[in-house]
Amino acid sequence: MTVLMTCSVIANENSVSSHKALHSVDEVLQQVTDCNATIVIRSQSLSAKQLANACETLIAQEDHFHLTFATRGKPVADDHNDKMRANVYANRDEFIKYASAHFTMPTNNGGMYLEGYPERDDNRAEFVAYEREGKIWNLSHEYIHYLDARFNKYGDYCNGLHDDHAGPEFCPSPNLPYPHIVWWVEGLGEYLAWRENNPKAVALAKNNSFKLSELFNTSSNANTGTDRVYRWGYLAVRFMMENHRKQIEHMLHFTRTGNWQGYQALVTSWASHYDDEFSQWLVDLPTTETTTQ
Repeated sequence: MTVLMTCSVIANENSVSSHKALHSVDEVLQQVTDCNATIVIRSQSLSAKQLANACETLIAQEDHFHLTFATRGKPVADDHNDKMRANVYANRDEFIKYASAHFTMPTNNGGMYLEGYPERDDNRAEFVAYEREGKIWNLSHEYIHYLDARFNKYGDYCNGLHDDHAGPEFCPSPNLPYPHIVWWVEGLGEYLAWRENNPKAVALAKNNSFKLSELFNTSSNANTGTDRVYRWGYLAVRFMMENHRKQIEHMLHFTRTGNWQGYQALVTSWASHYDDEFSQWLVDLPTTETTTQ
């Protein structure tokens, strides 16, 4: 993986802004809150109540993740990301103004999880986001990325299966063949954040637009789109978690050791077994759930 920046020993942070007119990250995000031993929030303007709520949400999400996968205290090999820091700007305008300079990342998004180089002792995992509608936008979803990367997937972001070569990681070409793992990464983020209460995804399910085997080929640039990546990813993960959990554990055995050939062979075999079942499951999925998204 190409080294992204030279201003800090922490892979994901530029502690001194490369834009002299801008304040440094420490000057902008002055509030530092330790939620627990593994979660830190560094913020620009969150109130004490907002910080308490965010910590409560993250700790509950952490507990639920480990209860789901029995992973507490069991990170993958060579992963030293024992703490995640959430960096929260006051609003989207402040995020756009500062995040690229502070973290060498694009800002045409709702926030990003930056894994960095987990094999390094001096690395720090960062979530970069902003306040919207009185809360930290995409907080639960992005925190799940941290947990999934630390406990379910060996190696850094570029070690995975996707077609993303943009910054801040600049993963090398060429792409590895399908199936990729975007369906799982983004689908799990949605599934654990929303659980069974995701009416927009359930509404899409009634269109029966994708075979399960097609969703395994979802990626970052090709075979992409908001609905396909997030809502159909949610449906694929939910189907497999609820109906074929032993197969998911088999899959995680491969991803936790970085055996991507084993992962691809297994997921490819699912297509012939589960496409029809998935199609019927979509039809039968209850539509009574309600929430605000």
